[in-house]
Amino acid sequence: MLGGYFFNGVFIAMPETIITVNDLKKEINPDDYRTASFADEKVAERAIHKAVIWVYGKVMSTGNAYDEKDQVIRDIVLKRAVYELFSYIGNESRAKAKEQDAADLIETYFGGISTKYDEGLGPAAGTMSAPEPPAYGG
Repeated sequence: MLGGYFFNGVFIAMPETIITVNDLKKEINPDDYRTASFADEKVAERAIHKAVIWVYGKVMSTGNAYDEKDQVIRDIVLKRAVYELFSYIGNESRAKAKEQDAADLIETYFGGISTKYDEGLGPAAGTMSAPEPPAYGG
C-alpha cells in the first residue's frame, strides 16, 4: 500500500510501513539505541522511513513485490534502519556492516539488484583509439 508525505509542497509517494520504533529497539542493544537515536523516537522514525524507501527500491529493482508481511523484508528493513541510526551518529564501521547485511539478504532472497549499469549506461570499458589519419599523395 502506498502512502506518503508532503515535502516543500510536493506529495512524495512511498510505501506505508507497519514496522515500529519498538521493532527497531529490539534489533540493537538498548545503550546503542539510546546513543544512536539520542533517545529521540523521531530519529528512530526517520531511520525506519529512510530504510523503507531504500529497501522498497532495491526489492522492486529485482522484479519482486515489496510486502512487509514477508519476514525477510521486515528483517531487511530493520537491518537498514539500524544502518541509518549508526550512520546518523557517524559510526560508519558499524553502519557499513548492517548495510552489507541488508544488501546480501536482498540478493540471496530475491536475486540480483538491478542498477543503471545493468542497462549499459555505465562507464565505458576497454580502450579507445584515434582514427587512422587519411593517406595523402600517392
